[in-house]
Amino acid sequence: MSIQHFGKRTLCAVLLCLLFHSCKDDSFLTELPASADASFRESFDNYQEAYDKGWRSINTSFPIGRKWYDVAESPNMGSPNYVAIYYPGWEQAQFTLDSTQFKNATFPRRYWKDAFFSQRASNGYVATSIACAEVIGFDFFVPEYHVSTWLVSPELLIKNGDKIIFYAYCRGLGRLQLHLNPTGNMNVGADYNATGDFSIRLLDINPGYDTQSSNPAKAFPAEWTRFEAEVTGLPGMVKGRFAFRYFLQSQPPIEPSPTDPGNFDVLFNQVHQSVIGIDEVTFESKK
Repeated sequence: MSIQHFGKRTLCAVLLCLLFHSCKDDSFLTELPASADASFRESFDNYQEAYDKGWRSINTSFPIGRKWYDVAESPNMGSPNYVAIYYPGWEQAQFTLDSTQFKNATFPRRYWKDAFFSQRASNGYVATSIACAEVIGFDFFVPEYHVSTWLVSPELLIKNGDKIIFYAYCRGLGRLQLHLNPTGNMNVGADYNATGDFSIRLLDINPGYDTQSSNPAKAFPAEWTRFEAEVTGLPGMVKGRFAFRYFLQSQPPIEPSPTDPGNFDVLFNQVHQSVIGIDEVTFESKK
């Protein structure tokens, strides 16, 4: 066999090999698996740890809120519970202001529930309040406010039939929605009425804004309550996210005391009356 002939055969073999690889089906490198177990549970015992996993709080309320510090009268400075902080978004729940520590002060409704379940602390859950919006009226400053604050999950593989289970409670006025985003981004829209790419709504709890005093049968539960939603509306398995949305539309502002406008306790007591918490969020992949 001549060298020239051997070279031609080698070249043909190389070309056939390249042709074989170019025709090879490597779509598995980009296609999602037919079935995947993305199940997880988030207890929010530490919000920073949840943040590190990919959870995000996004506030699109109007007017946008600010951080409020509620300082107890005659506080015991050696106690970690002398102040409650209201963040303009989802954050770690606050410790309860304990009236037994402050015997000279009154705490009308100034408390946070203990977690539904926590192995680490009584405030081991995530919470928010109407302080996500600028709620103080002062007659001319805020004619009305709108709360729209999102708690967005990490990106995960999600499909029809998967379940989202969580526990929640609300003190005061509460409406909580559960939305699904099949694109995997965190676009919740630019304003309080928008939902962005979270286009699939799975739950809407208390859309009529009922309260425990007006209609306890329809109001958001004041005690920890289990909720469950099944994922629907997807074309197949996607990389997506789900999100909780604390949502209040066109609410009248909180007004100071007409007789003592400098008494911020009147304002704080009203802010304390609208707090919502979420605990033990479980995502269950359909087998």
